[in-house]
Amino acid sequence: MRENMTLLSIINEVSRTLLNSSDTELALERSLELLAKGLDVDHLRIDRNAFNEDTDKVYVESFYEWFSNKSIAPIEKNILSSFSYDEIFGIFSTTIGVGKPFISNNMDNIETISKMGKSLKNNGLKSFFVAPIFFNANHWGNISFLDYRGERDWCSLENELMILASIFGGYFKNMELRNSFGKELSTSHSAKMATLGEMASGIAHEINNPLFVINGYASRIETSIDRGNLDEDELRNISMMIQKNCKRVSSIVSGLRLISRKSKLDELEVRSLKDVVDSAIDISKERIRLAGIDLICDVRGSEEILIECLPEQISQVIVNLLNNSHDSLIEKSGERWIKFVIRELEDRVILSLTDSGERVSSNISNKMMQPFFTTKKSGKGTGLGLSISKEIISKHGGKFYFDENSEKMTFVIELPKLTCE
Repeated sequence: MRENMTLLSIINEVSRTLLNSSDTELALERSLELLAKGLDVDHLRIDRNAFNEDTDKVYVESFYEWFSNKSIAPIEKNILSSFSYDEIFGIFSTTIGVGKPFISNNMDNIETISKMGKSLKNNGLKSFFVAPIFFNANHWGNISFLDYRGERDWCSLENELMILASIFGGYFKNMELRNSFGKELSTSHSAKMATLGEMASGIAHEINNPLFVINGYASRIETSIDRGNLDEDELRNISMMIQKNCKRVSSIVSGLRLISRKSKLDELEVRSLKDVVDSAIDISKERIRLAGIDLICDVRGSEEILIECLPEQISQVIVNLLNNSHDSLIEKSGERWIKFVIRELEDRVILSLTDSGERVSSNISNKMMQPFFTTKKSGKGTGLGLSISKEIISKHGGKFYFDENSEKMTFVIELPKLTCE
């Protein structure tokens, strides 16, 4: 548990380094060195995929490499090009190709998998963890953690390392946006991925809880089988609990995919307002709970409310508001709560988020929608969240504003309802 918490701290620092630096190459170099040293790995590499249709060969373009010392023999950059696509796919079809890590805690059986596995063992590897990096629904490449000195239980770090791969996926997507569309679009995506990075520990904890429950019930089944007293009613109850916790994990992952993806302006979707709100709350509430803050949600009746929107953008606005409230209350004494309320009017729906923090002065409230204005400590915020949120809601035909009449800190989102004629 201590190792995982340390890794979560490293993830948070890596995310902040990647997304708060104007020099993308330097940020990548510093963050990966921080990661490699923090994990005490011998060799860390990021590779980008390339496929030559003429030769039917998979090629790997080395994007970045880090070595603990010069005596380590690097893996040849063209290692995959010496094998056919079928030989590569034979390994990756059940792991990397479907978004799962390729793990070997030791090299005992790796050479029996394929020719490539034998080549890796001959190169002196003792264990490794390869995580796929995806964006735009494509397998962009991989981040690989390689140990030459000894074996390691990589499986215990799987959740955290897959979160890291997602953060790097967002980073490389952001680099692509910078090159293709310029600073305006990439700044918005940077703010969004920075938000996810800050939430990494809460997300991992939220996923680990149901996995722990599932593992516990699986152990009960195994014990009952060994003792020969497997009860049908008990088995049915265990099955229901496992399904319930699987749905919980699925809900969290769906929320992460929703907020981290990038949509085009013409991809408006008709969605239930409650579904959009739930996805944002699902990936925020554990971080809030761990801070000892009460989250009160009054969303009754919102199941039937339909809106036409880019759901990931509306989720982004809500997550940003929840994070802002969390950050303002984390060091506050006394009562600490966040209240989220939905009210339906004839032609629109109103979402309000209020917290128990002190109301800001008019001096600050007049400036806080401006880009790069922030009251957070240095390194804690980009100053873009509220300005981007206002722009997003405005493009949806709605309003986003600070409630000057509220005694507490209250932000309001107004969105037009979709009416069916």
